[in-house]
Amino acid sequence: MTPFALGILALMALLGAAWWFSRQKTASAARMVRIILGGGALLAGAIISLRGGVILGGPIGLFGLGLLGDVLRPGRSGSGGGRTASPPSASQSMSVAEAREILGVDADADAAAIRAAHRRLMKKLHPDTGEGSAALARQVQEARDLLLANLPG
Repeated sequence: MTPFALGILALMALLGAAWWFSRQKTASAARMVRIILGGGALLAGAIISLRGGVILGGPIGLFGLGLLGDVLRPGRSGSGGGRTASPPSASQSMSVAEAREILGVDADADAAAIRAAHRRLMKKLHPDTGEGSAALARQVQEARDLLLANLPG
């Protein structure tokens, strides 16, 4: 009876942990997964190395150290190496003249000309085309929005 009761308790603990984990924010959950996987890989690498499999255990242990180092390093969030882009602040917003220069339209351009210039540039600079990037597409989008918002009338 004791193994059965321990199994039930272990199952309930795992279900409780899964429920708690599902309630976490994405960044927090990613950090927890990196810590768990990094610790497990480090432990597995050490055990394999101590049992004579240094060729296999070494890289596994180094992988675990890399995951843990990514999470525990000060100033790093551990969510993909800091590759997330921060949204531009209000002090970085562009002027109307800069927006016209980006889209390549004149000062007297109407909404149709602005949209046509935007469409032409987005076909060229969209991240899916291979030539563009998300930052360039965002800049073109911001220029279009600014010019359309500042149209007279």
